[in-house]
Amino acid sequence: MSLTDARATIAAAMNGVPDVRGYAFRSATPRPGDSWPLLGALEHGPGNEFVATWRVIVFLPQTEATASEWIDSHWEEIFTALETNVGFVERIEPVNIGASGTDQLALQLTLRSEA
Repeated sequence: MSLTDARATIAAAMNGVPDVRGYAFRSATPRPGDSWPLLGALEHGPGNEFVATWRVIVFLPQTEATASEWIDSHWEEIFTALETNVGFVERIEPVNIGASGTDQLALQLTLRSEA
């Protein structure tokens, strides 16, 4: 699968989760529930195959309590959608992402899939 196809597959999987909108690339003005993949690494696998590691970002509500509640009620559905349709989820963690010069809350999932 090409990287372009993998981005589309990740976005489609995220679109299947209630309250989440999947994009192949970051939307211009992300809103809570918007998600997009970022390529983390391409590692040489067997033969001439490469395994892609993705960071899937899900933009969260911007207050800590609301973000925590959002994570509590959505992480399992997101995990299931990605594991079922894309690949192996290695890690899920809340992070701060820099956007427009400020820290913004997001959920980051580390995902392995074949490119």
